[in-house]
Amino acid sequence: MEHLFLKYIRPLAWWVIYLMVVVISACSSSKTKLQTNNQNLKKNSLERDMVEMLSWFNGRFDNFMQAYDEKEKKAKFPHEHIHSIFYKVNLPSIGQNVFYVKQYMDGNPNKIYRQRLYHFFPNKVENAVQLDIYSFPVDSLYYDAHLYQEKLAGLTLDKLQATKGCEVYWKKQGDTFIGYMKPKACSVVSKRSGKRIYITDSLQLTKEEIWIRDEAEDEDGNYVFGHKEKIPHKLRKCRFFTGWIIAQKEGKDNEYHQMRNITIHDQGQRIQLVTETGEKTKYYAELSEVAYNKDLNVLKLAIYEEGKDKAIAYTWANTDAERIGINLRYVQAGFTLVKGQIF
Repeated sequence: MEHLFLKYIRPLAWWVIYLMVVVISACSSSKTKLQTNNQNLKKNSLERDMVEMLSWFNGRFDNFMQAYDEKEKKAKFPHEHIHSIFYKVNLPSIGQNVFYVKQYMDGNPNKIYRQRLYHFFPNKVENAVQLDIYSFPVDSLYYDAHLYQEKLAGLTLDKLQATKGCEVYWKKQGDTFIGYMKPKACSVVSKRSGKRIYITDSLQLTKEEIWIRDEAEDEDGNYVFGHKEKIPHKLRKCRFFTGWIIAQKEGKDNEYHQMRNITIHDQGQRIQLVTETGEKTKYYAELSEVAYNKDLNVLKLAIYEEGKDKAIAYTWANTDAERIGINLRYVQAGFTLVKGQIF
């Protein structure tokens, strides 16, 4: 019997062991390949998400509709009227996806409250798009750098300022990108109180809107800034129109002041009619998207006179309208949609 085992059974056992080793090695190799493929898919998915996100992010946004609605309703805690410019710039010394940011208030480009450089890149560890935020050494030297990019020439990371822990991470959820900071990660010490201030930035970005909720509290949990009802600023992406305004000259029946080749956006921009000789008239045209009866948004073209809060006349159309005009005989205006963003 022992002779038969040695002759037939033992060689067979070695073949079984050999086959088991081959199978285990193949499984291990397949598992490694699967893990690599999953990592590549995750990387490619993250990069695709970033491309889509930045195409939505590039543009100008304004919360005129929110501010207008809250003013009409006499809201207890009305939001400030803010405008944000996010413009992609060519600055390889900082990174591949760099944006110049200018944010101002009350429709006045000179009332700047924040100016930054944003750098976006994929963070594989977080499985998110990371945003690093940089301040300029001297803000006034870089005003309107989206229009005059030569102002950014020579900028390098060592010339900019960033607060560690204040990075924003973006993840896609359905048709929305959610932006968040890590809890208690972003903080500064108040020069006035000496207390540590914790800052939180919560954001939502869609193809048409960006919602921004900045808030801060001190180390004792006391309110420092932010909306007291935790409602974000809701900014809509601006569409741009070109057009004209004319107004009858005083005492002249058939003679008009003309202002042509005007560019105006549809989120509450108001433009004064200036004559051919540079003289300012009393008339303004305002193009805005506003809400009626809570759920009906319209595109509104209004004419204002200087010193009057209420429009002297207005007309409206669907929010996706590509042309809108008004004719009061003594003052007229017309605007046509421009395809693409204008800065």
